[in-house]
This record gives sequence, structure tokens and C-alpha cells, in this order.
Amino acid sequence: MQARHSSVHPAISALLAVSLVANFALFGNTADYAPSIRPVLVGGLLIFNCVLAWFGGARGLRSAEPVGQLPAVAGCLLIAPFVLFALLLGIGPPHEQPPSENDLRFLLLAINSILVGAGLIVLREALVPGGERLYSTLGLACAVLATPLYFLFCVIQRNDYVAEQLGWSWTASVSGHLRELTPLDALSITALFFAGVLTYLATAAFARSLSKAGWLGRGATWAFLLLSGLGLFFLIARGLAYPSMQAAMSHWYTVPGFVAGIPAVPWMMPAAIGVLMLRRCGPERPQA
Repeated sequence: MQARHSSVHPAISALLAVSLVANFALFGNTADYAPSIRPVLVGGLLIFNCVLAWFGGARGLRSAEPVGQLPAVAGCLLIAPFVLFALLLGIGPPHEQPPSENDLRFLLLAINSILVGAGLIVLREALVPGGERLYSTLGLACAVLATPLYFLFCVIQRNDYVAEQLGWSWTASVSGHLRELTPLDALSITALFFAGVLTYLATAAFARSLSKAGWLGRGATWAFLLLSGLGLFFLIARGLAYPSMQAAMSHWYTVPGFVAGIPAVPWMMPAAIGVLMLRRCGPERPQA
């Protein structure tokens, strides 16, 4: 009997992963692109990433069997947030942008939180035929709880910036570059903290589930578990309060907790799982 292996070249998967990280870096780095250049860059990045995803395994969406389609759908949903970051190329940190830019930022983050949650839900369904239910169910529970918390954070922050843009009197006041927290802001920061905790736990649970199902090697499993554990540790050590970037960067020991709590950072490992799922469901070739 012949074994079958994915024909997706490892270099394509690696290039897709690097491209997704580059999108995130370009999204988080403030840059003033010329109006004539920016649409070209955004369109080029979107097309480039979509092509990489297609040849990296998204072609599995055409599979006639749900067993082949589900990993492809999960992979596409999990990497989608980092593809969409190209839409806000060069937006940079919130304190460096006007309210109109931050309005778009938190709208995109709200959409991305839904995509990540949906991707993890589909991933659980993809794992069911393999017989692994315990860890995938735990991961599903964490994902289902984290998604509305992320969405709550993003919606509250977006509403604050929209109100500030319109000049409404109830908006959080501005003092220099730091916004004073309203009760709703404080609620959103708490929601973000627990959303991050749950996402790290979900990643660890799904990594264990993928290992049990034989979809993830021992080394990769331990890497996901270690990174999830570190992210969780740094986030809990930081606590509920979300410091400003200036305060976080003032001491080396406050940097890891700040980074671990950035809304999109906990999504990076699910995106890596998404790349692996796409590679798994790529066209297969027989091997003797």
C-alpha cells in the first residue's frame, strides 16, 4: 500500500508564514505612504498573500470530501487576519494616529477576532474524525469565550475614537498622547486581558489535540506549548492593567507583558497552525 504525502513544498509554507509576519510588522510600524503608492502596495500584498495561501494548500477548498475541506477552511480563517492587516499598511500604534485611523483599526481588529474564533471552531470540527475530542473541546470552549471578549474590547475602543472624532463631550479626554480611562475603557481592557489568556490556553489545547491526532510532530507541539505558556505567564505577570507604550518600554521586564497583551499577538500561533493546516490539505502525491 502506498503512503500519500502533501505536494506543497515546505518553502511555500515558510514563505507564507514570513509574509504574514511581515504584514503584521508593516501594520504596526508607522509609515506615511504616498496616496498614489499606498493602494498599489496594499493590493500587491493582498494578491501576493492570497496566491501563497492558494499554493500553500488552500486548493484543498476544492476537495469533494469534508475531511479535506475542513482543514483548508480552518487554515484560511486562521491566517486571514494577518492577510487583512495589509489593508491598514503603516497605521502604527494607536497613540500616533488620529481618531479616524483608529476607528478603522478597531473595526478591522473586531472582524479579525471573529475570523480567529471561527477558524478555531472549524479546526475542532476537522479534528473530530481523527477521534481526538478532549483537548479539541477544551480549545473550542476557550475560543468561544475569547471571541466575544475581543469583540467587546474592539467595539468599545472604536466607539471611543468615533466619539472623539465627532467631538462628543462624553468621550475619554486626551492628555498629551495618553487617553484617560473611562469606566467602559476599563471594562474593555479587562475583556482584552481575559481574551488573551483564553487564546493562549486555546492554542495550547489545540496543539495537544493536533499532536494526539497525529497532525503535529512532537517538536512542533512542544514549541506551541512553550510559546503559549510563556505568553500566558507574561500576560498574567503584567496583570489586568494595560500600560502605555512609553511606560511599558521604560523597563526591560515590562516589555514581555506588554507585547503578550497586544490584541493580535495571541493570534500569531493560531495563524501558524493555520499555515500547517493548509500544508496538510494541499494536493497529495503518492509515495512508495
